[in-house]
Amino acid sequence: MNGKTNNTTVCSAGELPPCQLILDILPAGLIMVDAYGLIRTWNQAMEQLTGYRAEEVLGGSCTVLGCESCEMNNGNGGSPKCRLFTEAPKNMKKGTTLVEQVECSIRTKEGEYTPVLKSARALTDEDGAFCGMIETLTDIRSLKKLERDLSALQESTQHDQNVGRLVGTSDAMRNVYERVRLAAQSFATVLIRGETGTGKELVAEAIHESGPRSEAPFVKVNCSALPENLLESELFGHIRGAFTGAVENKMGRFEAADGGTVFLDEIGDISPVTQLKLLRFLQEREFERVGESKTRKVDVRVICATHRNLRDLVQTGEFREDLYYRIRIFPIDLPPLRERKTDIPRLVETYIERFNKETGRNIKGITNDVRHCFMDHCWPGNVRELENAIEHAYVTCEGDYIGLFDLPPEIRIVEWRNAHCDEEENRSANETSSLSVSGGVNNAEELRKVLEESGWNRSEAARRLGVNRSTVWRRMKQWGIRS
Repeated sequence: MNGKTNNTTVCSAGELPPCQLILDILPAGLIMVDAYGLIRTWNQAMEQLTGYRAEEVLGGSCTVLGCESCEMNNGNGGSPKCRLFTEAPKNMKKGTTLVEQVECSIRTKEGEYTPVLKSARALTDEDGAFCGMIETLTDIRSLKKLERDLSALQESTQHDQNVGRLVGTSDAMRNVYERVRLAAQSFATVLIRGETGTGKELVAEAIHESGPRSEAPFVKVNCSALPENLLESELFGHIRGAFTGAVENKMGRFEAADGGTVFLDEIGDISPVTQLKLLRFLQEREFERVGESKTRKVDVRVICATHRNLRDLVQTGEFREDLYYRIRIFPIDLPPLRERKTDIPRLVETYIERFNKETGRNIKGITNDVRHCFMDHCWPGNVRELENAIEHAYVTCEGDYIGLFDLPPEIRIVEWRNAHCDEEENRSANETSSLSVSGGVNNAEELRKVLEESGWNRSEAARRLGVNRSTVWRRMKQWGIRS
């Protein structure tokens, strides 16, 4: 590489050497760089692809392309630090020539990013030492447009299957949509089952909004977020003086939702006493406010949700069997994200579109590395974890595309990701374990100690033991423990 023409460094001196003719008739862009990452060859296809003429880039750094598959070292002149440049020299000593093919994006002269298929091969000198790289870049914009058109066509043909704010076209989600439609046409009590973060609340909203009660109130209650003494008041209301702090009459959630729908999230966390009162309400649609003897009647539809196995809780005595069969008249099971990964691209598009509107930014998408990372992850936090990962990227991303280093470390770092998945898997396996197994407490003395340390707050004691509040209540009753 010691001769030059008007637009490229070529094989030998002359007006237009034969090798340049060959380079210029290639349909793919071709670039050759030396061991320092400086551009030595640039054919006509590269000019058409990037908008840069050869004389503008020859002798300059290849970082002008802003290729997403390379890390740029801004500390020493922008030299490339891609995998080939760091690994090629040591592999040359072993007599191996590295070849890499990757789909990525490069930056044009106008500052826009163009998708290309890059093939790179390491070059050696006469002594077999690494001396540079030769790369071909194939324009795949038409292919990407075809992919988008096909995706849009598929989305348009399946759009009528989507329900509410639920996103996904997998077979598992189509089954959920069908169950939602059937549930919306009836007044039966629905039990939504699924892991944390799968979108149980969205399913409840879709059922309500698709049914005849859509114009009536939709009232949500997180049963796990309220202490036992407050949950009953929240559900049924109370009168003035019913307990300390009850300074005025208060309407409960069931009254507030009269004519509409009440969504009881994490139904598996309510205490046996509240379970009994809820059972009576579901049977008669009647209740009394706390501290009042007057019977009130309302017309509400009840939708319940839980991430726990209620059947197992029935077996251990933590959940009433009659209540279980009363709320599971029409069950809907939500699949975890790891079982419907084909929905991830559409979910990512949805979140990017939403966060663009919220932040005023114009992020165009994610890189291939991020796409592969998302498909490899086990997603213990399900759709909510994916949403949080995209929102996190909006804080760190400074370009047009979300890159691997814009993601939370527990997702982008393989070791952390595996550890995170293993931890969540073990936690889920032990989630419904008995008190003696998960908390290490197998006698009244130890349980009393935890309760005393928690100020006799059952919710706090349950949190420290890693069990449900009703489990603590049941063991207190079993062992005769009183505050």
